[in-house]
Amino acid sequence: MIKAVFLDIDDTVLDFEAYVRLALREGFDRFGLPPYREEMLPVFTGVNNRLWQRIERGEMTREQLVDVRFQTVFQELGITGDARAFERYFRDAIWDCAIPVAGAAEMVPWLGARYILCAASNGPYDQQRARLALSGFLPWFRHLFINEEIGWQKPARAFFDEAIRRLNAGREAPVARSEIMMIGDSLTSDMRGGIDSGLVTCYFNRFHAEPPTGMRVDYTVSRLEAAREILEKL
Repeated sequence: MIKAVFLDIDDTVLDFEAYVRLALREGFDRFGLPPYREEMLPVFTGVNNRLWQRIERGEMTREQLVDVRFQTVFQELGITGDARAFERYFRDAIWDCAIPVAGAAEMVPWLGARYILCAASNGPYDQQRARLALSGFLPWFRHLFINEEIGWQKPARAFFDEAIRRLNAGREAPVARSEIMMIGDSLTSDMRGGIDSGLVTCYFNRFHAEPPTGMRVDYTVSRLEAAREILEKL
């Protein structure tokens, strides 16, 4: 029986791709760069994903990502511009953007009313909390397990160990790892971390990606509503 749900934020609850598209379109215009074109989004996504995977592996820090992200994006797009200034603009812009993923407006209240709902996210604590508040989702979360505040980041076992310790603090009947479901869109952080920590895993394969050989998640869904259907049967 599932008693608690660890729910990722970006591209699981809030549509990271949608607000990146908006920030790029408005930012390119503001900075006098070439007009935004839709084929630019995959370039940003590829660079951003590679950098975050390096962070997950402990090869770089978030501070280093800030220094190189748009420098690399501009290089790959053949754009000349002030990458550091654009990074500052971009980070400010996403504070004010909280576009729900399809189905999230129904799924988050449903989860919050039935389970101990916990955010499990890699990202700046204040930013993630502000965006959950802006979306109206924040009151449904009992805990915010966000790496900047928790001291470790997904997929590290220490992230999940500390989250579970906090979840069970003061609880007479501790929630077992087998009673926690991790729902998220990232194989490298959400699913790998959940598997290694003994949680039930639900991969939100929103973009229909091919999972890597050898990784066995418990459930795979392409719609958040499908995760609800799974939980109702457990």
